[in-house]
Amino acid sequence: MAIPRCACARACLLLLALLPCRGLFQPAGEARLLLEIKRAWGDPAVLAAWNASAAGAHCSWPYVRCDAAGRVTSLSLANANVTGPFPDAVGNLTGLTYLDVSNSSIFGPFPTSLSRCRSLQYLNLSGNYFGGELPADIGGRLTANLTTLDLSFDGFNGTIPASLSRLRNLRFLALMYNSFVGTIPAELGDLTSLQVLKLARNPFDAGELPASFSKLTNLRTLAAWQSNLVGDFPSFVVDMPELQFLYLTNNSLTGSIPSGVWNLKKLQILDANLNNLSGNLAVDGFAAASLKGIDLSRNNLSGTIPEVFGSLENLTELYLARNNFSGEIPASIGRLPSLRIVGLDNNRLNGTLPPELGKHSPSLADVYAHDNELTGAIPERLCEGGQLGLFTAARNRLNGSIPARLATCATLKFLSLESNKLSGQLPELWEGGQLWYFTASYNQLNGSIPAGLTKCHSLQRLRLDNNNLSGQIS
Repeated sequence: MAIPRCACARACLLLLALLPCRGLFQPAGEARLLLEIKRAWGDPAVLAAWNASAAGAHCSWPYVRCDAAGRVTSLSLANANVTGPFPDAVGNLTGLTYLDVSNSSIFGPFPTSLSRCRSLQYLNLSGNYFGGELPADIGGRLTANLTTLDLSFDGFNGTIPASLSRLRNLRFLALMYNSFVGTIPAELGDLTSLQVLKLARNPFDAGELPASFSKLTNLRTLAAWQSNLVGDFPSFVVDMPELQFLYLTNNSLTGSIPSGVWNLKKLQILDANLNNLSGNLAVDGFAAASLKGIDLSRNNLSGTIPEVFGSLENLTELYLARNNFSGEIPASIGRLPSLRIVGLDNNRLNGTLPPELGKHSPSLADVYAHDNELTGAIPERLCEGGQLGLFTAARNRLNGSIPARLATCATLKFLSLESNKLSGQLPELWEGGQLWYFTASYNQLNGSIPAGLTKCHSLQRLRLDNNNLSGQIS
């Protein structure tokens, strides 16, 4: 019996539906799209290997990666310095999961063609010349698969769209160094998978970090320097157990630093310089043993420097300058093995400089201690590690002589000791180093000016007046 024609047709359609769709995808089509992208950028030399004669090998072209079927899954063009508008053809690479065109010269508005890339997980458009406002519905246009969105160092303006909160899988969001205005959307607090949030260097309206950020408990990096922040230091950061890097520099934050900050076990960098913070550095328990950098300079902080800072074996940079700290500098700071820079100038510190400063810190390079009320001697072994480049202790009450080891410190370039009570003779052997700035006027130095100092040809500024020295600089 003959099978009815309609039944045969239905069977064929069913069979086609069950078979792999090999005919619906053509690798040659991916090559054509890549060539369109190349043409949109003016056939740059960096993409010379993308050519029609090698279309069948597009998966081996530089900057391109494919899946087993020949679909382009990755375009990694960071620093390729291509120029031109964003090619619309990129949106037709439907298998694209990774796109990085950072640090080039691409211009134009945010590329809405990317809404067609429904597999996209990583998107980096940073360091280009994009501009204009982001689409209000950007969170709906981009795929929910997105885990990384980097739009930093571009020219975007307008407000940050609240719809970004729809990208719930985002772990990395960078919007810094643009021209965003308005306030920081509270809706960003819904991005609870975020590990990195960078909002810095935008001319936002004066406002606080949203209280909703307290939900960002997976955050490792929060960068919000120069963001026109006002109000108290954000207390919710003490409940971010994964926090490693906190940058709040150059804002107008007030109030004190919550003591709980010092209990963040993974915190490595605390940078809140150039604000209006006040009060003591209250330390109620201390677990932040991972700290590598503390910068609280240029605030109104007072009280003493916490003794516990001298236990931070990973600390490389300590900046507390231009505050109202008083009392003595913990001697234990002089025993920190990783210390590279210490800035304590322009406070009301008294007592002595840590006697062992430099002895246990082979990388010690810069010491700023000027404009305090320090007494006692200059530490003998400041240049023990052979890296010291700068030492300023002017306008204190230091006494004793200038250590001979400073005269043999080949790396020393900047030495400022004026307006102290230093006495004795200047040490010999200044020649052969890199010293270009040396001031020690208004002290009680005596004897003759060392011959080696007169032969120190790198010197550009030398002030030794108002002492009891004899001789001249040639």
